[in-house]
Amino acid sequence: MLKINIRIHLFLTLFLLTGTVNLAEAQHDADSLRNILVTLSLPDNFEEVPVNYNDSILDLFHRAEPSYKNDILPADLGNIGSACISEDFFKRPDSYLTEFLFNEPFKNYILGSQNIMFYNTRRPYTSVFHTTSTKTVDLQTIDFIHTQNVNPNLNLGIQYNFISSLGQYLDQANSLNSVGITSNYKKNKYKLFVSYIFNKFKLKNSGGYIDTLGADLNVPEHYLQHSVSTLFNQEFSVTQKYILGNYKNLSYRDTIIKVPEPKFSISHNLRLARRYRVYTDEETAENNYYLNFFYKNGYTYDSVAVKSLSNSFKFESEKIFEEKHKFGFDVAIHGKLYNIYNFKNYIFEGNTNTFFENRINGNLHSDFSGKIHTEIYGDYFFGGYRSGDYRIRAKLEKTLFKDKLKSEADLKIQYTHQKPDYFINTYYSNHYIWENNFSEIDRTDLSFSYLFSYYRLKFNVNSALINNYVYYDITSMPAQADNSVSIISASAEKTFNLKRFTFINKILWEKSSDDNIISLPELSLYQSVYLKMLYNKTLLIHLGFEVYYSSEYKSFNFNPATGQFYFENNNKKLTGNYPYVTVFADMKIKRNVMLFFKFMHINSFMNTETLPYYVTNYPLQNRLFKFGVRWTFKN
Repeated sequence: MLKINIRIHLFLTLFLLTGTVNLAEAQHDADSLRNILVTLSLPDNFEEVPVNYNDSILDLFHRAEPSYKNDILPADLGNIGSACISEDFFKRPDSYLTEFLFNEPFKNYILGSQNIMFYNTRRPYTSVFHTTSTKTVDLQTIDFIHTQNVNPNLNLGIQYNFISSLGQYLDQANSLNSVGITSNYKKNKYKLFVSYIFNKFKLKNSGGYIDTLGADLNVPEHYLQHSVSTLFNQEFSVTQKYILGNYKNLSYRDTIIKVPEPKFSISHNLRLARRYRVYTDEETAENNYYLNFFYKNGYTYDSVAVKSLSNSFKFESEKIFEEKHKFGFDVAIHGKLYNIYNFKNYIFEGNTNTFFENRINGNLHSDFSGKIHTEIYGDYFFGGYRSGDYRIRAKLEKTLFKDKLKSEADLKIQYTHQKPDYFINTYYSNHYIWENNFSEIDRTDLSFSYLFSYYRLKFNVNSALINNYVYYDITSMPAQADNSVSIISASAEKTFNLKRFTFINKILWEKSSDDNIISLPELSLYQSVYLKMLYNKTLLIHLGFEVYYSSEYKSFNFNPATGQFYFENNNKKLTGNYPYVTVFADMKIKRNVMLFFKFMHINSFMNTETLPYYVTNYPLQNRLFKFGVRWTFKN
C-alpha cells in the first residue's frame, strides 16, 4: 500500500510540475482566491456555510498536523495520525452528535460529509501539499485538491489526504487514507450537492511503553507487538434544495436578467453510511496486558460496525420573508435506519440489530432593530434507541460600538438530555464485555465570547454542569459518576505586531470540580513569535519559534482494545509542566509556492532520564525535522 501511494504521489507531483508552463498566466491574479474560488461546507448536511479557505496566507503555515491546527494543547500517542484527545474540555467531540463512538479519537483526521468542501471556480484550481521527515521515521503526508467547473452551474472536485509514518518508537506505524469526491449544481431556484467519501486507517498498537528510567530512551520496551486497528468510514450524500418565490427583473449592460427572490425553500438530504472498526492481536495471556480472554487465547479479532440510511427534509424561510417579517425559521425532520453489528450478536443472537430512529428539530431567529440577533433551537428524538433524547439552545449575538472599537459579543445557553452511546451500554469483545443500563446524561452549558476584530483579540468563558457523566475508568470499562461534575474555563487569544515581529498568544484556564473523574491542566499556553522578511518582492519568510505548555495534571491513558481513552483516577503520575518547543521557517515564493522547515520538540535534550508524555505510557516524539511544500495552480 505504501509503494502504491508513493507512486500516486510521484505521478501527481510530475503532473503538477508539468503545469508550471501556465504559471505566467496565473501570476496576473491577485494574491487571493476570492475572485476565482468560492468554498463552502454543509456541516448539518443542509446549511451552506462559507469556508475561509485561502492558499496565500503564510501565517503558521508549518502547523500542518490537523490536531495542532485545532488545539491549544492536543494529547496524542506520539505519532501523527494516532488517537488524540484535546486537553481543552470544550473542544472535545460533542457526544450528542456522535455517529460512531470509535471515530471520536480520530475526529481530526476523518473526512466526512459534514466537513468536506464544495467549490465554485471560474478556472481550474489544483493544490498539492506534501510533507516529509527523516528516513528513520519515514513520514509522508499528501493533501491534494483539484476542482473545476464544467460550466458556470456545475462543479466537480476531488480531495485526497494521505498520512504514513513509522513513528520513532517500535510498533506505532500509522497509515491513513481519505478520498472525497464532490459535485454541486446551481441554476435558478435549484441547488444540488453530492459527495462520496472514503476513509481507511490502519494503525499499529504498541499498547504504550514501559517506563525505562535509566535505560536507552530511544528504544523503550512496549507492551504489544502484533496489535493492529483498522478504522473504515464510507459515506454517500445527496442534498437538494429548491427555492420558493418569484423572479424579479434586473438590468445588466442593457440586458434584462431574471433573478429569483427567495421567500422559502425546501431541502432534502439522503445519506448512506457504513462504518466499522476491526481490532486484531496475537498476544497470549502470558503477556499480562489483557486481564481476560473471553473467547480465544492467542488470537483476537474484534469487530463492530454500523450501517445507516438517513432521509431528511427541511423547510425554512429565506431572505425576502425574513426582511419583511424581521424573523426567520427552519424545521427539519429526519428518519434513519440503523443496522448495528456487535461481536455479541455474532456469538449469541445472530448478526443484526436493526431499528429506526426519528428526529425533529427547528430554529427560530430574529434581529431586533438590526442590533441583537437571537436564536432559539430545539432538537428531539422519537423512536429508536435514542427515543426521548433532546437538546434546546438559546443564543444572543450583539455588535457593539463602531470603527476600531467595533466588537461582537455572543452569549449561549444549552441544555442536553441524552442516553449514553449504544456501545457504551453494550459491547462484546475478546477482552472486554459489558452490558450497562446507565441513566440518561443531563448537561447544561453556558458560554460567552467577545471578539475585537481590529485588535485581533478574543475572550471566551465556558462552563458545564453534567449529571451522570460517563467516562472510562481504570479498568478501561465505562463508568457513570454518582455526583454532578462541573467544568469552567476561560481563554484569551491575542495577535499583535511589533515592527517586523508578530506575536501570537493563547492562554487557557480550566477547572474541574472532581479531578478523579475529569482531570484537566489548570493552565495551558501557546505562543508563537516570528520575524517577517521580504526579499525582492518575491520571497516572504517567517522565521520564528513556538511553545506549547501546560501545568501539571493527571493524564489519560489509551487502550487500543477498546479504542478509547480511559482515566486512571488513582494514577499518581502527573504530566505537564513541560514546554514543547518548535523552531520554524515558513516561506512563500511568488504566489503559488509555499514551504516550511521546522524542528519539532527541539528541547527534547532537557529530559535525559525519562520520556515526557501527554498520554500515560505514550512518550512524545523526540526532536524531529519536518519539511513541507505546497504548490497551487490557478489555470
